[in-house]
Amino acid sequence: MARKKSKESVNTPFGRVPLTSEEKATVKVIADRVKTEVIANAYSPNFKLIDDTVEEIKKSVRKNGVDHYSCNNIYIILQDALKKVNLSGN
Repeated sequence: MARKKSKESVNTPFGRVPLTSEEKATVKVIADRVKTEVIANAYSPNFKLIDDTVEEIKKSVRKNGVDHYSCNNIYIILQDALKKVNLSGN
């Protein structure tokens, strides 16, 4: 009887997904690149994190807005985000 290679798995919103060692290394590299900073104190806000995020969005828009269709999608997404930002102050 052949023995299966043991694979590690990772939890996702879609369930547990098995990973090979190569895939695990890729997931770790991607996870290391993700920023997880949080504004710590709500009473003295740190606008630098927000400003940095806005700058990243501007760069990404210029990079990914390559045609009318993609620019229209970006516009719709950003308008929705602006509505949510305005609601966050309430």
